[in-house]
Amino acid sequence: MGYVNVVLYLVLPALTLLYYYAKQHYRYWTKRNVPQLEASFPVGNMKGVGTKRHFNDVLDEAYDKGKAESAPLVGLYFMLKPVLIVTDLDMVKRILVKDFNSFHDRGLYVNERDDPLSGHLFALDGERWRYLRNKLSPTFTSGKIKQMFTTICEIGDEFLASVNRYVDRDAPIDVKLLSQCFTCDVVGSCAFGLQCNSLKNEGSKLLEIGDQVFKPPVWRNMLVFLLISCKELGKRLRLPVLPGDVTSFFMPLVTETVRDRERNAIERPDFLNLLIQLKNKGTVEDDATEGLEKLTLDEVAAQAFVFFFAGFETSSTTLAFALFELANNPDIQERVRAEVLEKLKLHDNQITYDALKEMTYLDQVINETLRMYPPVPQLIRVATQPYAVAGTNVTLDRDTMLMVPIYAIHHDATIYPDPKRFDPDRFATDALHSRHTHAFLPFGDGPRNCIGMRFGLLEVKFGIVQMVSKLRFTVSSRMQLPLKMCTSAAILEAEGGIWLNGTKL
Repeated sequence: MGYVNVVLYLVLPALTLLYYYAKQHYRYWTKRNVPQLEASFPVGNMKGVGTKRHFNDVLDEAYDKGKAESAPLVGLYFMLKPVLIVTDLDMVKRILVKDFNSFHDRGLYVNERDDPLSGHLFALDGERWRYLRNKLSPTFTSGKIKQMFTTICEIGDEFLASVNRYVDRDAPIDVKLLSQCFTCDVVGSCAFGLQCNSLKNEGSKLLEIGDQVFKPPVWRNMLVFLLISCKELGKRLRLPVLPGDVTSFFMPLVTETVRDRERNAIERPDFLNLLIQLKNKGTVEDDATEGLEKLTLDEVAAQAFVFFFAGFETSSTTLAFALFELANNPDIQERVRAEVLEKLKLHDNQITYDALKEMTYLDQVINETLRMYPPVPQLIRVATQPYAVAGTNVTLDRDTMLMVPIYAIHHDATIYPDPKRFDPDRFATDALHSRHTHAFLPFGDGPRNCIGMRFGLLEVKFGIVQMVSKLRFTVSSRMQLPLKMCTSAAILEAEGGIWLNGTKL
């Protein structure tokens, strides 16, 4: 009888209160006159994400609802956290550019004390972000990137040799793996002066660590959502956002490389060298100024970390999907090849920095790839002060998180007719000028756009030219068609991989 009383007087009222709280909590946006997706306790709108659904599917649903109801914002819930999806391109422009000062933060979880690698440029907010962005911007000028081009060329030869090994034995080519190996070796060398040898070994420890960063188990994704929702509690509990294996591998790698270079006065034309200058002089310019604030070793490691992992994974994704679409569209492949060979002929048949700049149709191909397969499918911003949404009676509270659903915008049939068709002519000059300025956002926009955009595009462009100038590609029978996206991957990835056949020209 005692158990029955406990259930009647304690458990049932507690469950009733919890149910009432959840119902009220998941009406947060409705009470503010914002349309929302129906959510369920305790996962909000994250049910099935990472197993049955991709995160993009949730954002697509919210975007479609906003379009159907002519609403610039639609609410949903990451676990318990209320989040807004921006569905109006004018609103996107205001958030990213015009009213940037009200939305300069991303609101991600950063815990530099217990997880020093989390304090990187992508995640930091406020003055810490502004300070680092100003310090790092000069390291990504076209002049600095041009100095790294020789390294890209050397590794490009290894990339071609690796692909040719498959071609010679008439075997299907694992394009995503080899693209990852290529960009890992490029970024490893250009970032740290390391010989990763991923292409020679068809893998490396850095690629394994990359999988832990970009292909975490579902529970870790949920932990990240919780940490974003409860930042102060996470810090008090000393919870890291990155797996321990990542930190224990990467921190010693950077610190030992920095100390070795400083001890032996080694200088290389790479990103780490520029970070060491910021650590020791506070500037990458030749004329040092006294009194400049300098980077700490932990800050150097965190920036090296984000440059490496964001750089190699996003670039390899774009390169692999571009080669797939060229193989899947032979007419476009031939048009690209004709332009590539014509421009190379003007430069002694060498892939030079200037030759790549002249390949404008190839630029269109890369942009169309980035439209269909944006490696970073959404942007996150947080309101840093109360903000009245123009044309509505909605005022956003401080700390409201907003997401720009890049994948959904790029696949909106009202902006890009027949959005699943690969058509580089969408990025011809006339077509570009006919669209909204913020209908294409693979690198974000405004002061917080992707700082490594030039370097990433150079890698991808070089990789495509190296391939199509020597080889012709077709889609392998091993490829799973129609293409489906892996639901558990943080960055877009084809289920079953990308498999092509190659023949020498």
